[in-house]
Amino acid sequence: MDLLRRRLGRTGLLVSEVGFGAAHVGTGDEGEEALFRAFSLGVNFVETGRAYEESEYRIGKALHRLAEGAPPIHVASKTLKRSRDGALNELERSLAHLGLDRVDIYQLNDLDEQSWPQVMGSGGALEGLREAQEQGLVRFIGISSHSAEVLRRALESEQFDTIEVAYSPFNRRGEAVIRLAHRRDIGVIGMKPFGGFGMLGSLKASSDGPTLGVATLLRYALSHRHLSVTIPGMRFVREVEENVALAASYQPMTPAQKAGVRRQAELVAVG
Repeated sequence: MDLLRRRLGRTGLLVSEVGFGAAHVGTGDEGEEALFRAFSLGVNFVETGRAYEESEYRIGKALHRLAEGAPPIHVASKTLKRSRDGALNELERSLAHLGLDRVDIYQLNDLDEQSWPQVMGSGGALEGLREAQEQGLVRFIGISSHSAEVLRRALESEQFDTIEVAYSPFNRRGEAVIRLAHRRDIGVIGMKPFGGFGMLGSLKASSDGPTLGVATLLRYALSHRHLSVTIPGMRFVREVEENVALAASYQPMTPAQKAGVRRQAELVAVG
């Protein structure tokens, strides 16, 4: 199975269309095997964060198993800390758990309007990540947020190389932000393509399960050409294999097909 690559904005990184969202990766051998299987199948982008328990450690174990000379895996992690010192301390722990000397992307996680002034000001987390970048510990700096307004401000600030935004037929608030990021050549990481944790379980229990399942939702996200990479959350090897097979064989949805999926999603939300 051959996964297509997309350019992650001005970072220049070429990343697989589907990446590995590792927030809820399984613990122990289960998580490590899922990650290693994904890397073996051509997934070359993995996203995690300090808040996700053993996730970084499991990624590090899977990376260590790759053969010498294997294609590089691009790793992104993130911190919830808002101060310079806090962000630098978190980065140090991330690198230790991942077993890396440098991380490709380090993001300010779940930034909101209240924390924006502290993060961007003197002694803020961005200042710390800039220092880390100068030291060669971080290649690129990104931001994740559930606020379209914060993401817009981040893009206009020209301080970030990537943004991470929720994108699914259940959440379209980031549409304008994605278009703006594309115009400014900022990489876009699309999170929560299945609508967020627990949504798939709810759909399976409803009459919409057959039509709004994994195949439809992942295809919907992959059909957005301005998303650099889509990162479904995965826990098990079978989920990895299913998602990679879908990404390797899908046909982009037409505008009419996407509109139909959005109408179905609206009915689910209303229901």
